[in-house]
Amino acid sequence: MLTFFIQAPFAAFRAFTAGWYRQTAAFITPSAAYGLALNVAGIETRRDDGLSAMTVTKFDLPPVRIALGADPSNPRGPFPSVQSLYQQLHNYPVGVSGKERKQGAKGNKYNITPVRREFLADLRAYIILDAAPDLEDRIRAGLLSAPTEPRYGLPFMGDNAFLLDRLEICDGPVKAHWYRRLGPDDEAGIVPHTSRLTIWIDRQDMSKTRSALYAPIAEATERIPETAWTEIQPPESPTSVTNKKKV
Repeated sequence: MLTFFIQAPFAAFRAFTAGWYRQTAAFITPSAAYGLALNVAGIETRRDDGLSAMTVTKFDLPPVRIALGADPSNPRGPFPSVQSLYQQLHNYPVGVSGKERKQGAKGNKYNITPVRREFLADLRAYIILDAAPDLEDRIRAGLLSAPTEPRYGLPFMGDNAFLLDRLEICDGPVKAHWYRRLGPDDEAGIVPHTSRLTIWIDRQDMSKTRSALYAPIAEATERIPETAWTEIQPPESPTSVTNKKKV
């Protein structure tokens, strides 16, 4: 079992949505924490299926359990604040909208729309990763600048302009406001800092994307509630499923 501490001045964990207002989850998501761990381990998570316009998620990625917690020692408060900014969104419009600007753009994206984007400020979080020993060894090697496999790019927090200040492994138990999964039996009313966090993102079929409501526990503890653990079971390849059936 590995315990990470991450610190980033800015972060954004957005769902795949269209529109002029782009929201972010209020905390790092299990899916983002999983992707970060595999990035450090040098495990490629995407593949080209030769059919889709974009890369899709690889089969047979390692399963893990993840728990997330906010750092209670942050002098600005344990939870990141949600901010927003306005940007210009450049795209190729559908239909004939903006066609009068096409020639002047000389091949560039000629439709310009103002959009508002949320982001998190001052994210400090603990990530507990319960995985197979070989995966934990690869992550340790990656953080020690001795990766067992080649990798590309830098770890970032949901937007490639939002880089990390700190990413380190902690020794021993840590105290945190653990984000627990809310269920139908939870107390009535609004639970402070509740947010919908993505567990798994299917880049090809959004109906298969999984998410759930989470909220941090009020008092920081070293003990991780059972409801704070999230199982991530990536899809298996058809070959793996067939081989299991044969066995």
